[in-house]
Amino acid sequence: MVAGMELRHLRYFIGVAEALSFTKAARALRVAQPALSRQIHQLEEEVGVALFERTRRGTTLTAAGRAFLAESRSLLRQSEEAVRVAQRTGTDQAGSLDLGYVWGLFHTRVPEIVAQFRRHHPDVGVNLFDLTATEQASALASGRLDAGFIGLADEAEAAGLAKQKVGSCQFVAALPAAHRNAKRRTLRLALLAQDFFITISEKNYPGASRQARLACERAGFRPRILQAAERGHTILSLVAGGCGVALLPEPLRALPHPGVVFRPLEDAVSADLFIAWNAKRKGPLRDQFIAQCAVKEV
Repeated sequence: MVAGMELRHLRYFIGVAEALSFTKAARALRVAQPALSRQIHQLEEEVGVALFERTRRGTTLTAAGRAFLAESRSLLRQSEEAVRVAQRTGTDQAGSLDLGYVWGLFHTRVPEIVAQFRRHHPDVGVNLFDLTATEQASALASGRLDAGFIGLADEAEAAGLAKQKVGSCQFVAALPAAHRNAKRRTLRLALLAQDFFITISEKNYPGASRQARLACERAGFRPRILQAAERGHTILSLVAGGCGVALLPEPLRALPHPGVVFRPLEDAVSADLFIAWNAKRKGPLRDQFIAQCAVKEV
């Protein structure tokens, strides 16, 4: 989840989204309506877009809200399943794994891997934590995480972690909806040579902005970097506002993105994705999990 966002925010959001009424949702959730409204306002500020449209006729979901609802339900189901596993097995009986992951890169891949692992290890509790690459590196060093779906190779190497490839992703161009190239079905990167670029923070995600710069240089130009943002949500908000364009991993299309269009690149840009761990710390259960994650190269 986004930094600062808690499970209660998702529960409150889902409650209002299903009732389409703050009054009814507050009653069902057993929380005061002013407190519920504050929680939803905090959530919208964290996400960076309006999730509800409030009028005299009532409350409705925005397009971003509808997209966010499906992902919120999925995340809540995962957290509830983690609690059930812990309650059913107990850490003394079967053990557990604490795993970090970058939601925007692994929100579809990680649930598949965890489900496959639990089919063979049904008594193992698996706890997932949405953390940036830098946060994962710190948690792995201190032993707070067993392993982390950290992202690009640079992110693991910069922290001196062991790594293993678990997949790959394509980069796509994120453009304002009113951009001159927005109606193209595919895009040559050179067509963006005159645009300002919004990149992802090297502090939180080492290597991601370097991938974008190298891709632009291969296309024959050096990108003009307007700003480096901390989170994918922020990048999309800046792009939607017409501040610039961005090259982003394709899985980030799952984030709410009103006012932004994504276009595949004709000059394909891709990157491998990795799970990382601290090889100095022993972890037989972790090692079994990592072995299952290996990508079979064709």
